[in-house]
Amino acid sequence: MNITGIIAEYNPFHNGHAYQLEQARLRTNADYLVVVMNGDFMQRGLPAGWNKYTRAAMAVAHGADAVIELPALYGTASAEFFATGGVRLLRQLSGVQSLCFGCETDNTELLKAIAIHLLNEPEDYRLRLNQLLSEGLSFPKARAQAACETLPNGLVPKEELEFILTQPNNILAIEYIKAILREQSDITPVPCLRTDKGYHETSLNVSPDSLLVSSSESVSGNLNLSVASATAIRNVYNKQGMTSELEAALPDTSILKLQNEYGVRSPISPEDFYPYLQYCLWRQDIKLTDYLDISEDLANRIHSVYRPEFTYEELVEAIVNKQYTYTRIYRCLLHIILDMRKSTMETQLRSNSMHYARLLAFRKDSSGLLRYWNENSEIPVINKVADGLRKLRNQNCNLGVDLLEMDIASAHLYEQVVTKRYGCTAYNDFTQGVIMV
Repeated sequence: MNITGIIAEYNPFHNGHAYQLEQARLRTNADYLVVVMNGDFMQRGLPAGWNKYTRAAMAVAHGADAVIELPALYGTASAEFFATGGVRLLRQLSGVQSLCFGCETDNTELLKAIAIHLLNEPEDYRLRLNQLLSEGLSFPKARAQAACETLPNGLVPKEELEFILTQPNNILAIEYIKAILREQSDITPVPCLRTDKGYHETSLNVSPDSLLVSSSESVSGNLNLSVASATAIRNVYNKQGMTSELEAALPDTSILKLQNEYGVRSPISPEDFYPYLQYCLWRQDIKLTDYLDISEDLANRIHSVYRPEFTYEELVEAIVNKQYTYTRIYRCLLHIILDMRKSTMETQLRSNSMHYARLLAFRKDSSGLLRYWNENSEIPVINKVADGLRKLRNQNCNLGVDLLEMDIASAHLYEQVVTKRYGCTAYNDFTQGVIMV
């Protein structure tokens, strides 16, 4: 069995993702493509624009054979833990031979060299990193500069190395490779060069210059389409709904789902979750330093700047400084809302297991993949949440129960906020079945 894995968020699924799925199948000669996808909250600490079932259905409609949920504890964590969770899940699903990921460079050997350097943490790197952190640099900037200064000479020109170490998808690519090495996995990393202007690009670009591939280069012959970043797509959608420019950047199924959900279940924003954060910050029995990613210095800063009259965005703006980036703050505040503790992550990491794989969606003609997993995987594949909880409890897998219950609680909160804003019917993890296409 030759299975290729992809770790993604699909917020939303767009033409660039369809291109990556097609390239992954082509370049690895995969029998099946499995996607490990975030649930209802994103790695940058923001709520998903569309819930996990909608996004999983988009992926399966456009090339994925199965979508597995990445547990929220890992899916909302730093790049290192996000990658660890995704790679560990793929490792424990038998038959996964390759991991395909989008990045700003496809120089696999260079990415491996950087990953090994950061994994080994030689003394000169650690000393320089600590020095830069003491000078007030944020961790991402300090790590990039320390690595650039201490990596062996001659890998690539310094300017190119600086670019590689500061691009968001390169950073994730390096973390994926680190996780593969740390997990002692045989999974082969397969970088796929991004074709848009970048992850953080905020404006749409649907001119002919942004075409993905010509139809002659495409396996299916239908990817002669424009590409834009998910950030740009969300910005336009949240302000204007579906536009002709957005339609050019999205596959047909994504267009239909986004059209149907606008003003009915989306858009959704961090502001909608603010009352829950305010309640947590008001409670005197909670120590902010117990939460994932929150240091004592950051906890003190949150307490010192918080004002009840702030909006969510005003609070974030008050906390952000040279040391703490927007992404770090969003992520930390989300960990408070979702009650994600450092001790929980430490215990889960030590277990060296993801305990289960929860199936969100799959293609009906890929049932052979599910049979293979049921017979060969290290961990059970869960189709129904209630059955999964029962199985984990019967196996005395308490850590698995904890991880799954955290996902259920996170999904419940997300649906509670959506239904409060739009008055729609909530999705229920216990009654919602696997999406089949």
